Amino acid sequence: MIALLLQQAAEQAQGLDESFRLLDMPPAWVVVLIVLPLFAAVTWIGYARESVSRPMRLFLSALRVSAFLLLFLVIARPVVVERREEVQKAEVVVLLDDSASMQRKDAYSGGGDVRAAIANLTGLSAEGTSRLDLARTALERVLLPLFEKGDYEVRTFAFAESTTPLDDLSAASARGAGTHLGDAVSQALAAHRSRPVTDVVVLSDGRSNGGLPVLEAARAAGATGVPVHTVVIGDTRPERNAIVELVEAPSDALEGDELAVIVRVVGRGVDENVRVLLEELEGDGDDARLLTDEEATLSGSGERVVLVAPAGVRAGERRFRVSVPPVSGETMVDDNFVEFIVHVSPARMRVLLIDGYPRWEYRFLRSMLLRADKNIEFQSYLLSATRDFPQDSSPHLPPLREVPVTRDELLDNYDVVILGDVNPNKISPDPMRCEAFMNALHEFVEAGGGLLFQAGEYDNPTAYRHTPLEELLPIVMDATGVPAFEGDRRTEFRPLLEEPANPHEILRLHADPEVTRRLWEDEGGLRGFYWYQPVKRAKPGAQVLLHHPNEVNRQTGDPYPLLVIGYFPAGRTMFLAVDSTWMWRYHYGDRYHEMFWRNAIRWLALGRLKSGDRRFRLDADRAAFDLEDRISLEARVLDEDFRPSERQLQKVWWRGPDGKTSELDLARATDRLGVYRGSLQVERPGLYRAWIEDGGKRVSATEFEVLLPSRENEDPSPDPATLALLANRTGGRAATLATLAVLAEEFPGGEERREPISSSLEDIWDRWATLLFALALLATEWVLRKRVELV
Repeated sequence: MIALLLQQAAEQAQGLDESFRLLDMPPAWVVVLIVLPLFAAVTWIGYARESVSRPMRLFLSALRVSAFLLLFLVIARPVVVERREEVQKAEVVVLLDDSASMQRKDAYSGGGDVRAAIANLTGLSAEGTSRLDLARTALERVLLPLFEKGDYEVRTFAFAESTTPLDDLSAASARGAGTHLGDAVSQALAAHRSRPVTDVVVLSDGRSNGGLPVLEAARAAGATGVPVHTVVIGDTRPERNAIVELVEAPSDALEGDELAVIVRVVGRGVDENVRVLLEELEGDGDDARLLTDEEATLSGSGERVVLVAPAGVRAGERRFRVSVPPVSGETMVDDNFVEFIVHVSPARMRVLLIDGYPRWEYRFLRSMLLRADKNIEFQSYLLSATRDFPQDSSPHLPPLREVPVTRDELLDNYDVVILGDVNPNKISPDPMRCEAFMNALHEFVEAGGGLLFQAGEYDNPTAYRHTPLEELLPIVMDATGVPAFEGDRRTEFRPLLEEPANPHEILRLHADPEVTRRLWEDEGGLRGFYWYQPVKRAKPGAQVLLHHPNEVNRQTGDPYPLLVIGYFPAGRTMFLAVDSTWMWRYHYGDRYHEMFWRNAIRWLALGRLKSGDRRFRLDADRAAFDLEDRISLEARVLDEDFRPSERQLQKVWWRGPDGKTSELDLARATDRLGVYRGSLQVERPGLYRAWIEDGGKRVSATEFEVLLPSRENEDPSPDPATLALLANRTGGRAATLATLAVLAEEFPGGEERREPISSSLEDIWDRWATLLFALALLATEWVLRKRVELV
């Protein structure tokens, strides 16, 4: 059966051509000027003097001339030439741009005729459709029928950084990290060098950003004689584009907090003032409530804009959008906004403060916590107090009678534990309770709790060496012991920010980073310190936020760290090497002292508060991904007893910018208990959300943004000049979607290639029919001559 099909295909690919030829025929002028007149003269001479009627003379002359002509044809050797040819259908190579810039949606503003022409051609709305969808529809509705009508065989390829066959147009996804247009043209022609390719058609925005230069590819293609026709996809007007880029936004907040968002607005081809809007989106739709706005100037270098939403955002998973209105004549509007999610938690931060004695730092911190709003619940325990001393606590909470020393007591009642100048071995007269406290605190942090170590002149962190708490510290103590402070207690110093241009949220005392820096570092800002606890260095993975301006560790050569944060592993830890933040009240009252401690407590508590349910936590491994990346999700799940979950799978739901909800099963990790991991691949850029549900309620959520690859996002505007150059250098035509009909002239059909396989000659004169015909002519003439009594 297969052999029969192959034979039929071979016969269809072959053609048979038969033609008549005179191999020894003299030139036409000899025939016309010599041979035919000679035949006529000889015939006329033979019958001119015969006494026969005029009709008979003409008929006999015709017979004589016919005999002469037959003889002449035999001498000219008439043959039938039979030729067998291989017929190859003409081929058209189509190159479809599959790079990430084809995800863009152009505005076509100010181009009503262009929009109408594209809509009429493709049946799609130009301004609301991605470039890839427009190109794909133009192929399906216009170009492929044109090729089919001309009996062309079409070979379609998708190209980005590489070129691959595309058997199904729906398989194109516009995910490529780069556009190598020159490579695509060169590789397509090289792969079809021996095939009957008549034309190449390129559908692209033309913005080549890698690989072989397009000009070089055009020269090579021109040498092959194959024209390359180009169709530019996208708005070809000079770029006018306003862009909003998200610099920083909180992922979590507490109800009643202000929300500070930092964006960068950039103008390409436009230089004007715009309003930058911060809005809260309602539900899953586009209904928005304006929170605040700021004025900014669009420019190529960009302007940093800080937007602060007033307190009052309701609890829950809240969606926000920062946008600028489209400018006049803007070519792309899909990058005029960014969206993000903030998990606003109604849960109160529950704080346990333990200190060894009533130092000034303890007194002012206790007072701040006592007058804190409803978002903070507080209990304290002062080790030096007598047993009948009423320990401090929030009004609705009972005072502690002893330090909680079990894991369940800590997890059930607190989110953050603050250890002042405390010796953990003096928590209780019972050494067993001291050991239990340290182990419970270790498990508390492992389960997501926050722990702050504030240094003191007696025990913190000196007394934590060789205890379970040493592992929780985000700093490394010297192997010989924690060195004592050797500075001048009369000299004030101000700490330096590790990243002054982008201070950590704990240190942010003002929306403007420069104001924050001046408050921390300059005279006239916050009061400095006179004492600090020297430590060797921060642990690997920990982050130094503040360091000493002058003093350097002689062993490491680095400035002594003053504020360090870390993770362990689900919980958060902090080491504060100074003990006089209460002095910041000088000049400023409670404003910055309370703001710092609220920021610190909030950051430490978010390890447990961000999920909404303290047993669940879901995170993406990054906040932003390129379109070609796989997104990895990790969930940490505890059971009802706050023990690591032992189930095999954890279901996660996720939703992208198209609003469609999908499910993903995370598999249990083999290296860590209660941890589940999985990954997914998305097909379009935008903001994505993933969440865990328990009992039908969303208990943990995370968000991540999928971006166009940096090369594709750097300049996504169409480049019609490059495509026109490619077409002109190869003898092709350059078109747009609106002028696609001009390509019909380039595909008239009938361009198949015919290659001879075999040929044969068959002499016609060497047949009985030829001899009988000659005899018939001669016999007829002879009989008629006898009847008219001619010799």
